[in-house]
Amino acid sequence: MRLHPALSGIAPRPAWLPIGLGSLLRLVQIWMPVLGIHSWRQADTAAMARHFSQAGTPIWLPQIDWSGASAGFVESEFPIYPFLVSRLYTLMGVQEWLGRGLSVLCSGLTIWLVMRLGRRWFSPESGWWAGLAFAIAPLGVYFGRAFQAEALLLLCAAGALESLSLWREQRLPWALALSWLCFTTAGLIKVIPLLWLGLPLLMVQLSTNPQNHATPWKTLLNRLMRLLRHPGFWFYISTSLGAIAGWYWHAHQLGQASGLSFGFWGSGADRSSLSLLLDLNGWINLLLRIGLRLLALVGVPFLLLGLRASWRSGGGQIAISGLLGVLLCTIATMRSSTIHEYYQLPLLLFSSPLIGLGWQNWKQHRPRWQRRLLLSLALVVSLTVLSLDYWAVEHRQRQAWMPLALTIRRDLPIDARIVSVTSTDPTLLNLARRQGWLISSKQLTPERIQRWKKAGASHLAGSFMWDKTYRPMPEQRQRILREMVDASPGAWVDPRSQTYLIPIDELHPQG
Repeated sequence: MRLHPALSGIAPRPAWLPIGLGSLLRLVQIWMPVLGIHSWRQADTAAMARHFSQAGTPIWLPQIDWSGASAGFVESEFPIYPFLVSRLYTLMGVQEWLGRGLSVLCSGLTIWLVMRLGRRWFSPESGWWAGLAFAIAPLGVYFGRAFQAEALLLLCAAGALESLSLWREQRLPWALALSWLCFTTAGLIKVIPLLWLGLPLLMVQLSTNPQNHATPWKTLLNRLMRLLRHPGFWFYISTSLGAIAGWYWHAHQLGQASGLSFGFWGSGADRSSLSLLLDLNGWINLLLRIGLRLLALVGVPFLLLGLRASWRSGGGQIAISGLLGVLLCTIATMRSSTIHEYYQLPLLLFSSPLIGLGWQNWKQHRPRWQRRLLLSLALVVSLTVLSLDYWAVEHRQRQAWMPLALTIRRDLPIDARIVSVTSTDPTLLNLARRQGWLISSKQLTPERIQRWKKAGASHLAGSFMWDKTYRPMPEQRQRILREMVDASPGAWVDPRSQTYLIPIDELHPQG
């Protein structure tokens, strides 16, 4: 990578260093089963990949595990990620590290693209530090090796921005086609990129050379009016939206037929509300999460410095429009954003180049020891957050659930239907590689037990300690479950993990 001539006296920095460091961090515990923070989302993705591989179903028929006695076809986002993983399963068997490995590959490529975006928007030096900021961000590391589509989503978003910028500069048809493909795929994986990715893509179209001064708003408005009269613009937008709408129409029909859905449409979705938007505690918690888990604390001041330095540049307009787009998406999906950390991941695409610019401006005329101290502190904060909040959780949950899951795999037939007492969390079903029902401990009524028997359920499985994989079991329900186990001669109990497996036939309604 060549540096800008204005940065004389600065030795070229190897592009492989941020990519290598980021990939190394993402390879930690890559062998782990699908457990840990947000394991429910990863479990559904892993289940889809397993069913695609074992059942040989096409990509337009995704299946999940919490299907009861049905096949499990579900209304979902476009399952390109689990389908790709299933192709790897076909070659090497069902091994979860293959899915994590695909995420690591996507994340490594995204680091490279973030470096290119930082170089394009600001300078080669800023781009290199942008890649490093992206590489060590705790949230980026965790979801850059998680068994879900977020790593592929960020890769598509970064690819859309880079390829459209390349088309603007050189008018290469393949670059425009690649931009369309990446943008459309991002919208298929998740709907909300239409906003947080659409805005910066529009700014790429309207701006001149990103490293020049910012384009005046009056000029931007005039260019926007000309762009709206261009048929190519409407062809790009209409075909992309048509493909996305076509998939979600099909997915809705699938959900209507099966009764299974991730619940992202309709009034029941409950994405946001005025009370949530006015909840100060919610915003404070969100900012704290972003500051610690996304920016590793050290990145916060450099993000502010980068914002200040980029305010009057074309690249700054693109990056800031991306931040604004993520903010608008957060407002539109406030409930989901406060619960699901990966809703903040797109911030990394736009904050990392700004952090790189802020660091580049700050470190000039600073002693080397200060720079090394801050870099070391950022890495220590990132490793501490990853160790305590993510990697350790995977270890604890592995000890809690894998003995039961392995027992089910070993002792029960592949077509056995399991009642998983884990509330709405499908993690245990996926670990056991079985389909069945999800219920909470308070739903263990004689009527439901009889209904499961008639539907073909073979066993009841769960934990004395956990109602979900992260919610402690109330003491009263613990006693009820232990009484059920004691009354069942065929029950299996693991005293170390405090999990159980009870034949449904031994659960009598009157008991």
